[in-house]
Order: sequence, then C-alpha cells, then structure tokens
Amino acid sequence: MIQQQYDSLREMAEYAAGHAQDHYLSLYLNTDPADPKNQNETPAWQIYLKNAVSEIEADLDPVQTRQWKNVRLSDDDPDKRWARTRKRLDKYLTSFQPKGKTLVLFISPGGEERYELPVRLTNTYHYGKPHIQEFLWALDEYQRHLVVLMAEDEARVLRVALGRAATDTTVESDQKWLRQRRKAAHEANIESRRDELTRRFIRSIADDADKFFLQNPDIERIVLGGDEKMANSLLGAVHPAVRDKVIAVLPIPFESPPQEIAERIAGAAEAAEREHEDELVARVINQAKAGGRGAKGMVAVARALDRAAVRLIALPYPAGDEMEPLLLQAVRQGCQIEFLHGEAADRARAAGGIVAQLYYAIN
Repeated sequence: MIQQQYDSLREMAEYAAGHAQDHYLSLYLNTDPADPKNQNETPAWQIYLKNAVSEIEADLDPVQTRQWKNVRLSDDDPDKRWARTRKRLDKYLTSFQPKGKTLVLFISPGGEERYELPVRLTNTYHYGKPHIQEFLWALDEYQRHLVVLMAEDEARVLRVALGRAATDTTVESDQKWLRQRRKAAHEANIESRRDELTRRFIRSIADDADKFFLQNPDIERIVLGGDEKMANSLLGAVHPAVRDKVIAVLPIPFESPPQEIAERIAGAAEAAEREHEDELVARVINQAKAGGRGAKGMVAVARALDRAAVRLIALPYPAGDEMEPLLLQAVRQGCQIEFLHGEAADRARAAGGIVAQLYYAIN
C-alpha cells in the first residue's frame, strides 16, 4: 500500500512538472469519523474546508470566484483556472464518504489526485505549487511491523501499522499458522521425537515467515514473542534478510489482545527508529565531509538531484516551503524520503537542513 501510494505521488509529480504554469490546491483534511470533532452534525473538516476556500478566494479576482458553478472543465481559458479547480473539488466531495483518517487532494485545473491515508494529519491547505511534505511524512510515519508469536503447536502472526501516536496504531491482520502435524500421545513421551517435531515446526514457520515477508514489501520491522525459547529458535532459522529486520524478541503472551500487542511493541519500535535515524545522519554527514557518497545542505543536495545521484533524502519535519521543489524533484526520481526527529533532526539542521545519501560520489 505504501509503495503504491508513493508511486501514485510520483506520477502526480511528473504531471506537475509538465504543467508548471498550473496552480494546485493541496488539501490535507482530517476526516477520521472517530475524531469527536467530526461527530457533530457538520464535521470539523467540512468547516475547515469552507473557511480555506474563502481565504483563497479573498485573494483572487471576484469574477473568477463566481464562475465555478457554470464553468466547463474542458475550458482552457487562463482566467478560469481557479473556477475549474473549485468545480473539480465540489464534484469530488459531492459523493465522498470517509474511509481513512486523512483525505489528501491535489487539484489543478486539469485534474485531481486523491488519497485516503490511515494516519491522522492536521487540517491544512496550500495554493500554488503542489505541497507534498505532509503526504511524505504520513508515508514515513506509518510503519508496518510483522509480529510473530510462537507457541508449542501454532504461531500467531499479526501485521501492525504503527504510528508514533497511539491513536494511529492499527492491527491490519491477525492470523494463526497451525503446526501441520500434531504430536500423538505416545510421541510426546519421547524427548528426541518431540525435539525433532519442534525443529520441523520452527523450520516450517520460518519458511512461511520468509515468504510472507517477501510478499509484503511494506513490512519494515519484525518483532518476535510468545514462547521466548521458540521465538529465539525462529530467529536463527529465518532468512538473513528477514533476520536483519527483527528489532526485538519480547515476552508477549501468545493470547494477548491485538491492541495490547501493538502497545507492547511500541517502545521497541520507537527505539529502533531513533537508532536508525541517528546512524543514518551520522553516516551521511561523515561521507559528505570525506567527499564520498553523501551530500549536506540545499545547494549540495540540489546539485546531486540534478545529476540523478540521490538514493535517499533525510530532513527534519516540518520542513520549510523552500524544501518543496527539492522534494518534488526527489519523488520524480524515486528517491526514498525520511523525516527526522530528536537529535538526528538537530544534526541535520546544523548540517544545512537536509542530507542525502548518494549512489556515487560527486566532486
């Protein structure tokens, strides 16, 4: 899902690059039905949107603001660009029913892109060039974790989407993988036979976990739990690519409620993210200082982007509007975007506000 949304955003960035003269209405609306502010007769997001449109139109020619109800979407008159944008907005919202937590709209006179994200963002709007850092932050923020809990005859596998805020934690799936061959009563008394069956079971679950991980590329981290001895045995049996994603083996009871499991892995997930960010920023800055595969500061990063040499960009959130052109260019090139927090963000600010990991060194 995350990769699909990123690919769609990349297509929008390509379109925007070919229609540089257009103004975009970038909308981020908290449409979460669970938010008490959206449970009034008129949801809070609708009130915000009405006020946002009024603020935009206050700075436009009054003639343009009155045209939107009658304008044709095929009309290419430059003076009717806002009218077409407004009409597209009204047309989409007429049949809109919230399904996610945040509705994201990028609307121009010639088209619109819409997304529903599972993480709750603050209501905001921008009119001018596409404003994508909020969208990118949501993709970076909402990370998928695979939780595998081991027991004697079964494994429980959960896929948890974990945001930094507890309200943005979602258990996306919860299933059990049973031991395909259970022990007979007389076998249970034979220690060697029991050990053999356990090893076979762990190998089977490891194979299933490897396949599951490969089939779900959005999974970023793995947590093991349940029977700790079996969990550690599983850790040694999975593929090295899967093992590298394991951030903790935790004493989580096998039958714990899904939301409790999500809460119990939150601390390990946060610690792993902080460690990852600290190591990333330190490595990139050191590479930049040594003239290697690193760049720091807007000028150096922009130069690297112009040469299509950037693999990953990291910067504090929120970033200033001056970063938007760089982010649009980075998305067009398929770069990975990471937003930083805490000490890693402070180090990036001191290094010019943005750092980039490169495919190759640039003199």
